[in-house]
Amino acid sequence: MKRTRKSWVAIMSALLIASSVIGACSNGNNKPEASPAGSAGESTPSSDNASASPAGFQLGSQPLKFSMYGNYDWLTLDPWADDVSTKWIQDNLKVTIEPVQSGGAAQQKFSTMLATDDLTDVILLDRGPDVEKLRQAGKLVPLDDYYNKYPNFKKWMGDETINMLRSSDGHIYQMPNWYTTSANGNAGYLINRKVYKELGSPTLETFDDLYAYLQKVKATYPDMVPLETDVEAQGVQILTSGFAEGYSPSWPGTNRAVPADGKFVSIFTDPVFNETMKYASKLFREKLMTQDTLTEKKEQVFEKLTNGKVAVFTAYSVLENQINSANTLMRKNDPESGYEVIWPVHKEGVNKDKVYPNSYNRLGWNVNVITTAAKDPEAIFAFMDWLTGPEGMSTLYFGPKGKYWSEMDENEYPVLNDAWFNTPLEEKDKDKLGRWAWVGNTTYLDTMKMANNAKMEPEQVQWPDTQQSAVTWKTSQDLTAFINLMPAGDSEAGIAKTAVDEIFKKYYAQALFAKSDEEVDAILKKAEDEAMSQGYQKLLDYETEAWQNNLKQMAGQ
Repeated sequence: MKRTRKSWVAIMSALLIASSVIGACSNGNNKPEASPAGSAGESTPSSDNASASPAGFQLGSQPLKFSMYGNYDWLTLDPWADDVSTKWIQDNLKVTIEPVQSGGAAQQKFSTMLATDDLTDVILLDRGPDVEKLRQAGKLVPLDDYYNKYPNFKKWMGDETINMLRSSDGHIYQMPNWYTTSANGNAGYLINRKVYKELGSPTLETFDDLYAYLQKVKATYPDMVPLETDVEAQGVQILTSGFAEGYSPSWPGTNRAVPADGKFVSIFTDPVFNETMKYASKLFREKLMTQDTLTEKKEQVFEKLTNGKVAVFTAYSVLENQINSANTLMRKNDPESGYEVIWPVHKEGVNKDKVYPNSYNRLGWNVNVITTAAKDPEAIFAFMDWLTGPEGMSTLYFGPKGKYWSEMDENEYPVLNDAWFNTPLEEKDKDKLGRWAWVGNTTYLDTMKMANNAKMEPEQVQWPDTQQSAVTWKTSQDLTAFINLMPAGDSEAGIAKTAVDEIFKKYYAQALFAKSDEEVDAILKKAEDEAMSQGYQKLLDYETEAWQNNLKQMAGQ
């Protein structure tokens, strides 16, 4: 399976959790009602789980071993029991997971597994067509009864979100990964603090402000990149959010279409996308933007950021682990240096409080499904449900009870002890906390993080946390209604989607390299004509129908 940009952003948000105390959300006001604190130090499941399902599978009562496959070219599932958390789970709860890798050919491996009926017990994959292939082939275990029997998914997700997972046959076959009930995200604008201060700390609110600032950077620092836009010019898509209120970068980045008046319309005729590309091409031809944005590798981007050679960075994730490390190193050597997230830039007249470079959906990143190959599907579900609850999340991200925490508070948050705050980061890294990131409850981790940060001295709060709470979470909108819009690859809409993706990439590059606004108009007109000749309208119609069905499902219709 080809990795989508949206999936990558979501997983980077999840991986960031491990290094920045925890994950990615907004405030604690969305936290469910508190329930009695559990004990993560015992070799049995929590009291909640035991009492909620006295006849269900009891973790630790007998060994549970199952295989798990990650259906992504780029993904390598981490070895089980290779970190302190999963080693403790194996030793105390008697659970062992055997990872099965894609070998960089996920779609081929998935098709072979399905054709030969040689499925793993659990498959981690995107919601959508591949899940439907498994369901239609009768290879998935319905989970409806388990959702009602075990407590955590139901408690933290709520029935409305669970219903969004329901298939056309009325059953639920999926367990969501990194689901949430509150905003999250790491996209936006990062500035070099020292450069900004040396240039007089000018106002950076509008695109005119940004243009003037980049000109000043170019004139003052000839060896610096004024604006870095990440690989494949993804940062240009972030710019779209500032040219209209409520506009999501996912429209060009993922959907290749824009919702308007109850239906999806062409991205190539969209005035917001047109204006963005004219602005971006102007920056490019005036060398105010990195000149290798379409060809550079991620490592090259990180190198420039680490060496302080970037004045402004805009991307889908400006708070990745390596950027955090670069910021820490820079500030250690020079307290005036490092990076800071600023409020998203916007067009004059656009309400700055309605600019959203970030988005989230309540179902999170992707899903795990249990196949009919599993010998004890209920036991697997019980374990996954435990992982997504307070004990499981605390064990994965703070280690087993005893070292970094010894008790939970009234909200079932682990009370971090002195060892957590006094142990150097490089020492904690040896524990590989948060490494097994393929199940997650974002709301729990984020509300817990906010509660723990509130107890700390300002200097103890880690940099990504400060940036998220100050800016990135506040500039995120709920796009749950726009999930599950991907058509099956062999359908008319799916074939059109493949063609439109390639057309978008080609003309996106051409528009970026355009020599004038008039040339941008001509290029996007060619893109529109070519896309329509390849069945673009079928894709637009499919996405419109899927969107409207989501709205009905969310309304309980």
